Amino acid sequence: MTEYQEARFNRLCREIIVTGHTAGEAGIGTLAEKRLHAVIKRYLCEDRNCHEVGLDGTRYVSDVRIGKEIYEVQTGSFYPMKRKIAHYLEHTDCSVTVVHPIPTVKGVSWIDPATGDISQRTRSTKRGRTLDLLPELYHLLPHLQNERLKFRVLLFEAEDFRLLNGWSRDKKRGSARYERVPLRLLDDLEFDGAEGFRALLPSAIPPHFTVKDFSKHTKIRGRNAYSAVRALAALGVVRAADPIGASMGWALT
Repeated sequence: MTEYQEARFNRLCREIIVTGHTAGEAGIGTLAEKRLHAVIKRYLCEDRNCHEVGLDGTRYVSDVRIGKEIYEVQTGSFYPMKRKIAHYLEHTDCSVTVVHPIPTVKGVSWIDPATGDISQRTRSTKRGRTLDLLPELYHLLPHLQNERLKFRVLLFEAEDFRLLNGWSRDKKRGSARYERVPLRLLDDLEFDGAEGFRALLPSAIPPHFTVKDFSKHTKIRGRNAYSAVRALAALGVVRAADPIGASMGWALT
């Protein structure tokens, strides 16, 4: 990440807070657009003519399109976008970059919907990591070898505002996220090919390992660990090996 990238993202964060919201601006989907999504689109390209560009003859709308470069911003699971990405790669000659923002530092405030009162800000103990990208790649498994598909991770500091549910005052159990406001950019990482993903893996992972070993060293749990390993296999970072004991074995390539 360059100083210019950091400064520009941080400027856009300040602007979106000062101006409030994007509601009312021209374009598909902007009426309900969240601040995080709006900041990232402007960070990718400040020319709003490149935002929310429809693909002729389809219902698909790109978050950002610059010539033959398509950027899709996905803050959550990649599952809902898999058909869209498949269509871009199979029926156009465009390159596609999936941009995945991950909050690594996060403050949390709770809003009482009855009064509008906002609680004192607390620091969340949950910290997102670049490794969190790996399980999501599973949803795009058939396309991971496609040279026109790339990934970009934005690590950032955020402020979460959560709405308390009326039936509960337990802040962890009885709330839903209302808005995630980006505050500043911490890193901007691009992944193009297997080498970048290989560099993500902890050095403690042995040359031959099981999914249980992988989970232990990466802290990626349960089904997500299996999804991550399958994605790494599709990328050529790991390969199936002889079974280790009663478990399926994998090996680093």
